[in-house]
Amino acid sequence: MARKNLQLGLVGVGAVAQIAHIPTLKRTEGLELAALCDRDPEKAARVAQKFQIPRVHARFDDLLADEAIDAVDICTPNFLHAPMASAALEAGKHVLSERPLARSAEEAAAMAKTAKKADRVLMCAVQHRFRPDAQLLKKFVEKGDLGEIFLAKAGWLRQRTAWDSDEWRRQKRESGGGVVLDLGFQMLDLALWMLGGPRAESVTASVHRSKKGEVEDSATAFLRLTTGATLSLELTWGLLMEKDFAYLNLFGSGGAALMNPLRIHKGMHGTLVNVTPTMDSSRNQFKHSIEAQIAHFGEVLRKAAKPMGHAEEILPVMELMDAILRSGSRSHRARSWAAPSCPRRSASSRGSRSCRCSSRSMPASDVTARARASPAAHRPQVPRRGPPAWERAVSSRSDTRSASRST
Repeated sequence: MARKNLQLGLVGVGAVAQIAHIPTLKRTEGLELAALCDRDPEKAARVAQKFQIPRVHARFDDLLADEAIDAVDICTPNFLHAPMASAALEAGKHVLSERPLARSAEEAAAMAKTAKKADRVLMCAVQHRFRPDAQLLKKFVEKGDLGEIFLAKAGWLRQRTAWDSDEWRRQKRESGGGVVLDLGFQMLDLALWMLGGPRAESVTASVHRSKKGEVEDSATAFLRLTTGATLSLELTWGLLMEKDFAYLNLFGSGGAALMNPLRIHKGMHGTLVNVTPTMDSSRNQFKHSIEAQIAHFGEVLRKAAKPMGHAEEILPVMELMDAILRSGSRSHRARSWAAPSCPRRSASSRGSRSCRCSSRSMPASDVTARARASPAAHRPQVPRRGPPAWERAVSSRSDTRSASRST
């Protein structure tokens, strides 16, 4: 008997959906993209016709009510990730959400809690982990070929005119942040995953924001990790050069590695040796990473396994996003964030490079939550019936834009 394909519904038919998600879902064996949903039904219908997708839903509730749908792929603006993912999980659907997982650690924690309660998969798109060069470098790090890594440097400097054309990315309430959540999330997640997921003991950051900008367009951050290593991060949407510049560099006691392009050197018998594996230079790293990520999501659902990039794994990254934004904000410019001292670390071991405490070293911040909240969010919450959270978010967005246009 032929294995039944898993049926997916996708919400948000913008650029990332049409360039990456939809074509890949159509090509992935064992998965069937059965329905699209968008607040612009005419656009959704055009995209469905282009990619030969059988069903179109104008309302997200209708997509969730579709009993044939096993999972939902969320490709909407950041402010809809949390309410839509939570609604889908509560409806019994598995969820793949575009990055960042949410606008704040508070939202991400609530999403992870909903996924656990519903016993459904909530996976964040972390496609850089699936790049062939990243997968190769990860094996070198895990085998200890670079020795003890003491310094990691990551960054993404993007051309000013190329970073974005979507209005919502420039609005604090809808995006949650600027370049930190956009490019910083991806590079910080990649670096921490490559290093084995260490915790941060402290964060110091600085951000740049144009005079009329609601969100930061450039940022630098310095993190001290519990392993004793340090990690630097530099980001911008304003690079004035001929092309973007993205990198991850690792420096260890036994070797060093640079990504994009991949180069690995080791000290062997007193000699520096280039041990970079041969790779297919014709392979499109981005395309391969998307394909591998979607295939992984399908495999996880079939095997009832925990995915790479599951919500609980992403939560510490979201906490660091909050810490970077808080440290870099104007009111905290002279301050740095430091993790609470570990109560389990004895006086004799305070100088050691690792902490044996298994608890999370940094509490979720409410800084971004305060920035995103409307005045109504500060009123006492009372049980009431009304439209779902994702629908209220869309309505609030429309009301805000109408008001701004009228003034």
